[in-house]
Amino acid sequence: MNEREELEKKLKEELQWVKYRQRMLDVIDEKLIKMKNIAEQAKEKSLTESELRELNIELNNLSEQVKAIDSESKIISERRIL
Repeated sequence: MNEREELEKKLKEELQWVKYRQRMLDVIDEKLIKMKNIAEQAKEKSLTESELRELNIELNNLSEQVKAIDSESKIISERRIL
């Protein structure tokens, strides 16, 4: 494989990763919007302590999902990109 072919292969792999990363960022964005809506709901409504605990659990779960997706989508093969 010559230099040009190697470069082309590398660029194609990077493009695939960028597309994958963008999809994962879109998923993260959806989860962040959901978290914002939950926070606004908690702020605007009179909720019981139990309801607030449930919303807090949901926020924590979403937060963990965002962290996991972000971390996982930064990996290409065996090496970390970021």
